[in-house]
Amino acid sequence: MRNLLIATVVLVFLVILVVPTAIVSFYPRPSLAPQDLESKGGTDLVETGPILKVYMAESGQIVHMPLEDYLVGVVAAEMPARFEEEALKAQAVAARTYALKRLKAYGGSGCAKHPEADICTDPSCCQAYLKEDELRRRWGIFSYPEYQLKIADAVAATNGLVITYDYQLIDPVYHASCGGLGTEDAAAVWGNAVPYLKPVSCPYDDNSPHQMAETVLTLKDLEKQLGEKVTVPVSGGLDLQVLARTASGRVKELKVGNVTLPGTEVRQRLGLNSTSFSWQLAENGKVIFTTYGKGHGVGMCQYGANGLAKQGQDFCAILKHYYTGVEIEPPPGVSTTD
Repeated sequence: MRNLLIATVVLVFLVILVVPTAIVSFYPRPSLAPQDLESKGGTDLVETGPILKVYMAESGQIVHMPLEDYLVGVVAAEMPARFEEEALKAQAVAARTYALKRLKAYGGSGCAKHPEADICTDPSCCQAYLKEDELRRRWGIFSYPEYQLKIADAVAATNGLVITYDYQLIDPVYHASCGGLGTEDAAAVWGNAVPYLKPVSCPYDDNSPHQMAETVLTLKDLEKQLGEKVTVPVSGGLDLQVLARTASGRVKELKVGNVTLPGTEVRQRLGLNSTSFSWQLAENGKVIFTTYGKGHGVGMCQYGANGLAKQGQDFCAILKHYYTGVEIEPPPGVSTTD
């Protein structure tokens, strides 16, 4: 009986530890060394890949890492690994463009919160990023090899490609889901018109889990989160009024009592998924906010990108759909060969 117990323990050990290790070995992580882009005009920047100074938000340390390695962690953090390959490629190109635009050695602005770094891993400032151990926990030991390889392939397949407008790197903002409303004009959200961040139709994210969500708040919490000077009278109904909407129907200005707030600020203060929202006062005195989509709504809709990929669109077509008038090419200002 004791021998049987020992044999069982050994077998469980082999299944849990040895087998996954064998799987990882069988599916080795592909080299992230840039591929030969001679047909697109190879450059030293493209072939060797720049080194980024990445501020790690959790540890507070700056880590130097090759751009292509960094991109694997970004794509894995920003987009579900189960998405279509062409959607993952589109995300890789957008993430690469975002990083290069901030790379100081390439004339970029650097990280706004951490000027000593090119970029950081805080998604509220730059792009999200997950390390290898975090990805193993997210995906599990059995799915990790497949998903890691899939994302690394998407990064490698688009190596050296960025998004440009008028021969300059764009600011490739993106969001999870537009909720089927279509994307938003940058001017309506941030006040500055950007020629390549115009509203486009997007009926492709109907499978998004962010199509509709609810946030429930007490009247006390609502008043507290909207500001000390804001009151929410309930006699005769909730004193909330939409003063202006964007072209896509998102809330641009909301009047709360005697105070007028931008829709973007209301979303931030209340922790709502988007500025496309409605509300109702429940019988228990709580306020139910219903949101549609997730994110600011500007630029590439990630679930929409996946929907386009399912329809057979490649990553270039996806990016050109969401970013008006752009080109997908090697970084501008870098010499090419004939």
